[in-house]
Amino acid sequence: MLSLEAKQDRKSVLDHFTIARCCMIVVFSGLVWRLLRYFWNFDLSGDESNIMNNVLARTYGELLHPLDYSQVSPPAFLWATKLFDVLFRNEWGVRLLPLLAGLGGMAVFWELCVQVLRGVARWVAWAIFSVSYVPVAEGACVKGYTIDLLAAMLLLWLMLRWLHGGQRARELAWLALCAPVMVWFSYTSAFVIGAISLVFMAHCFMDRGRTDWRNLLAGILFMALTACSATGLYEANIRSSLDVSQASGLQAFWHLGYPPMNHPWLIPFWLLDVHTGRGFAWPLGENHFGSTLTTALWLTGLVMYWRRGNRWVWALFVVPHVLLLIAAFLHKYPYGANPRICMFLGPGICLFMGAAVQWLLGRLGGGRRRLCYRVGALLLLFISLGGVTRDGVLRFREINGPDLRSTLVAAGRIAGTGSQFVVLPGETSQILAYYMKRYVTQTIWRRGEISPSQVRPGSNLVVLATTTKPGGLDSDSFEGFEEQFGTPMTLIWTQVARVQPAAKEPGVVVRVYKLGSQSSSIALNQSWEKLPRSKMLRNAAR
Repeated sequence: MLSLEAKQDRKSVLDHFTIARCCMIVVFSGLVWRLLRYFWNFDLSGDESNIMNNVLARTYGELLHPLDYSQVSPPAFLWATKLFDVLFRNEWGVRLLPLLAGLGGMAVFWELCVQVLRGVARWVAWAIFSVSYVPVAEGACVKGYTIDLLAAMLLLWLMLRWLHGGQRARELAWLALCAPVMVWFSYTSAFVIGAISLVFMAHCFMDRGRTDWRNLLAGILFMALTACSATGLYEANIRSSLDVSQASGLQAFWHLGYPPMNHPWLIPFWLLDVHTGRGFAWPLGENHFGSTLTTALWLTGLVMYWRRGNRWVWALFVVPHVLLLIAAFLHKYPYGANPRICMFLGPGICLFMGAAVQWLLGRLGGGRRRLCYRVGALLLLFISLGGVTRDGVLRFREINGPDLRSTLVAAGRIAGTGSQFVVLPGETSQILAYYMKRYVTQTIWRRGEISPSQVRPGSNLVVLATTTKPGGLDSDSFEGFEEQFGTPMTLIWTQVARVQPAAKEPGVVVRVYKLGSQSSSIALNQSWEKLPRSKMLRNAAR
């Protein structure tokens, strides 16, 4: 018969495996969520289209210069995006790198959990990280935020291996190789590199001369090479990019992440606001104290890890917060304004949340503890399932909106290869500009500058106009174009496309005309709703 102690050990092992299985289900759901978002292939957002318009219009060298449309992005990410665009020529291709960074981040974060935490805290932290909305969403966007996250975790992992692996110079040598490259892929890696450098120097000082000369040499090489690389990046790219982008609106976006230095008595309230707002949305959160639970668990984990854990490791994940706060007080970089722009804080938040959950539930009895872990895993699973459902509904609305991409493709197919596109004067979104460059192979006339002599009789003409009116009932611009053009034309197809999937108002009205025949009363009086397919085909055949 087993002794009482052996039975308790066996029960503890079984509890551990049960909790691990529950958390693995959550992790798997986060993986599926990422893949579904990618393969659903959402239309590009405004930010994504701004990045892509810069990438399409510029050479590799020109991507070092300040970007248009108030964009700031690391040059190595832009180069990689341009390369993927050349190779694939579609949205799946240019979103592949952020997806791979997101998937790789899940694997690297588990390595951080192994290095930092013990017991079920590892599984809890991994589950929280896997279903956190921001890294999931950004993994299917043409933005570099998941690369920021992956770069931060790789650098932290190398430093943790040095701290826990006998302080071998090999890990510092890897840092010396990786960090100078990382800064070109991720601006925010500078905060993590700064934290690693401070921890390394403090560790060497506390050892009081006992640090091996190989470690000193590798550490100095790491800091020197990274400083040279970062200086070159700043002079070649960051300085001019910040000047241009802040003058065009970036400063207003960052303003919420800066403390109110003009009213010092409001700084404590600002600190409370940013630590319980969107910046701490792991796994979910929002402004106006929407991330209070996350912050409470994070603070609890900080205290418990300081009391029980390795304080060098504790400092490694806390110093980036301190450096970012200093930058915010100097009005150089915002703190907590948006989780996307401070993704490098996420791993530490999730790790200390896992430590806090393990400590809090460890105070309960066995049955209640197991129940709480299962309920927590179920809630995290609901986040993932809810996210998948929401994204599926948005994609369905996008397809049936109809979306701009499919509308342009359909118009080009109906009009034929010999047709021409005309964009009427008016405000044109960068999303439309991108899709015109990507999917329209016919000649494009901007601002409606086209005459009858430039088209052959009997050919088709695709005319586009932006609109903000419900139902797209904005016929003045089209009637003016028809009168100015002077050639008889018949409307054979029309459709209103939404620029954004969640937009309540239509964005672009697309019409296909057949030239050289008098417009019929049915065509001229046709509403802006999509023509029935049978009528559309009959008109196209004529």
